[in-house]
Amino acid sequence: MENSRAIHLLRWFCPPHLLEEIEGDLLQKFEKDVENFGDRRARRRLVWNTVRYFRPGIVLRNDFDVSLNSMYMFRNYFKVASRVMVRNKSFSLINIFGLTLGLSGALLLFLWIVNEFSYDRFHADKERIYTVWNRDVHQGQIECSNHTPRVLSPTLRTEFAAVEAVASFAAWEKPYLLTHNENKLMNKDGVFVDADFLSILSFPLLKGDAASALSEPSSIVLTETLAKKLFGDKEALGEEITLKADGYTIPFTITGILHDLPANTDFRFEYLLPWRFIELNFGEDTFWGNNSVITLVKLKAGVDSEQFAVQIKDLKKKNRQEETAELFLHPITKNRLYSKFENGVQSGGRIEIIRMLGILGVCLILIACINYVNLSTARAQKRSKEVGIRKVNGAHRPSIILQFLCESVLIAILAGIVSLGIVYIALPAFGTLVQQPLGFAVADLNFWIGIAFVILFIGILAGGYPAFYLSAFNPVRILKGAPITSSGRNVLRQVLVVFQFGFAITLIVSVIVVHKQIGYVQNRDAGYAKDGLIYQPLSGDLLANYQAYKNELLSSGASLSVTKSGSPITEVWSGTTEIRWRGKDPNTKIAIERFDVDGDIVATAGLTLLEGRDISLTEYPSDSTAVLLNETAMKAMSFTEPIGEIIVDDGVEYHVVGVVKDFVLTSPYQKIAPMVLQGPAPGRNLFEIVHIKLNPNLRVQDNLKLIASLNSKYNPDFPFEYEFVDLEYKRKFADLETTLTITGIFSSMAICIACLGLLGLSTFMIESRVKEIGIRKVLGASVTGITRLLCWHSIRPISLAVLIFSPVAWWAMNWWLQSFDYRIEMSFGYIVLSALALILLAIVTVVGQTIHAAGRNPVNSLRSE
Repeated sequence: MENSRAIHLLRWFCPPHLLEEIEGDLLQKFEKDVENFGDRRARRRLVWNTVRYFRPGIVLRNDFDVSLNSMYMFRNYFKVASRVMVRNKSFSLINIFGLTLGLSGALLLFLWIVNEFSYDRFHADKERIYTVWNRDVHQGQIECSNHTPRVLSPTLRTEFAAVEAVASFAAWEKPYLLTHNENKLMNKDGVFVDADFLSILSFPLLKGDAASALSEPSSIVLTETLAKKLFGDKEALGEEITLKADGYTIPFTITGILHDLPANTDFRFEYLLPWRFIELNFGEDTFWGNNSVITLVKLKAGVDSEQFAVQIKDLKKKNRQEETAELFLHPITKNRLYSKFENGVQSGGRIEIIRMLGILGVCLILIACINYVNLSTARAQKRSKEVGIRKVNGAHRPSIILQFLCESVLIAILAGIVSLGIVYIALPAFGTLVQQPLGFAVADLNFWIGIAFVILFIGILAGGYPAFYLSAFNPVRILKGAPITSSGRNVLRQVLVVFQFGFAITLIVSVIVVHKQIGYVQNRDAGYAKDGLIYQPLSGDLLANYQAYKNELLSSGASLSVTKSGSPITEVWSGTTEIRWRGKDPNTKIAIERFDVDGDIVATAGLTLLEGRDISLTEYPSDSTAVLLNETAMKAMSFTEPIGEIIVDDGVEYHVVGVVKDFVLTSPYQKIAPMVLQGPAPGRNLFEIVHIKLNPNLRVQDNLKLIASLNSKYNPDFPFEYEFVDLEYKRKFADLETTLTITGIFSSMAICIACLGLLGLSTFMIESRVKEIGIRKVLGASVTGITRLLCWHSIRPISLAVLIFSPVAWWAMNWWLQSFDYRIEMSFGYIVLSALALILLAIVTVVGQTIHAAGRNPVNSLRSE
């Protein structure tokens, strides 16, 4: 029994490669002890002798020896790999360059994508925070909007026990003048929120209490940067500042200082004001049809959001008889990437761009790996004898595979190091391009572990096929001088190149189509004269002094025409489905955009009158209830003779005095919506903007100088701030232009890597046909003929890529164009142009090498024969 226990103990701790020898020695000694001391005492001695072997020199010898041997083995592999790289400098540099390009591009895109996914995910209890959306039927289509009635917030707070906190959020477009002593600051980045706002979202306070900071109507919360602008290094908490706008001055007490908002949030503000201030001074908004705020709701822990969504679905209908809209919840973590709805169903959004660029990043790495495979197999003939000699000297195939994998991993490591340097340098510029501050998480260990894993994976992915391919060579055939031939592997290399250039042609087509789409929309007739048109906020005393200000603008010669409006001509700040007219189906809802004006809008903005006249209060005093329709609104209302027709909006009867040609007020990519340009009806003081048509006979600087002096006269507390309409209109194309730039940059990188892959295939082809070229020259073939033959061999897979991937490129870009109402038509010429550009680039890549090969002396290539 003791003998069995001792042997079991030995087998438990003894390394396998020492077990047989030690166990034999112990059993041999046991047999002698039985003869000398008897069986019982011999068993005790066996146990003792076994225990004596339980020491680090025995127990750890296996792990230590294996790790030591592994260390020496890998050191030897990497030493050989480094020597191979030094001996084949051009091959190594091309491989490192290709992998560096792929890694750099993919890492830049990866950092941007990670940042996109981080938006508003830092809030505590983010899985319980939602925005409430509207879903309603307009002209047979289900449309969704994230703007809801103000009254929804207090209703949810008082009537639903599942709600832990709820807040309205409304940005204030008009700038306030913030004043503390002599410090004055114009700022329009303020928002009105409920007191629960800071309890719902995790915007930490440097000073103050989040639960009570917005509980009083005279309280205000500033960001750290805004507080420093007003107070410098002085203590701001508890101090009083005044806000001035529209002729009134209001004191507020600072009850909180926020950390500056993180870059990865879609909420943008510099100060917070309580909704109680609006309600105490202007009354409560209890109208369920006024969708003017964003509603944030935080549910209690354990509440089923789907059940709660069912409870609030018909809340608007219950509180307003004519209401048809439904409410639903949308997680705050999806607001950034999943905010697109089609016919009432979530159908993507910004995530589509993320997916597209994510695929681009993955393909950059795959193309770089394919590039390595092609270049490695191109050198197979050169390294075949090395493999043969290694096998003859006793090397097993696994060790040869490991050797080649070490070479690819070493190249990947070098490429990774260079890529990190390139990305570090390029990241600020790339961050500026995507308008997001991007950076390395240098202190995050997981980031570096992830980078190491990616580099190792790329090294194995790139070197896997060459390692197994090269290690499979038969040493006998190789050392006899037999050539390396494998039609199956040749086909694989051709397929890889087809994939590379198929992806390349898809990218080229996409760049051309995006460029054409941008140009097409930029050249679209905006419907108004953008040049020489500016606008400024109607702030401070300007509203009260507007008529005098307007008169002096005209008399000074700085302006040809002036008008005030409810929003800039480049934006929509108001819309409704409540307008009624003769013959309207009461069961049909039509979304109509509002543009409040006081007159002379046609002259100031350069609109085109199709029927009737402009609104003019000086000539027609009754024009306070006049309205202009755009073409789309006239058609939607089915007016054949619109002049004199009556429309009713918010209880006011407006009479139609004219019809203007459609003009672009919002997105230039979409269809123009029905719009009414309403006169200044009594009780509707909704003017926020002054539009000024500059005098073209004076220099722009002189016009602006005159206007600034008049602004100082009639609105002395507020600085003259203005925007050029043509520049504002141009900003509408910024996102698409950014997409074009990103696609162009990374497409160029992908095409460059693909050309390196083509170079690898060309190298392999020429090396394998050296003797054939020599024989052809001896038989009288010309350099031109041989060059044409070799070029065709390289161009053939590219032609196949064009045939296979052109339909894919066509489908992808046609699908992308469907997201625009105003778009170009896909043309076969885009495919032809892309194919010609790609083939020309491929010819330039290989022609120099093929001419050099065709011009070699055949004596040198046939000498071994």
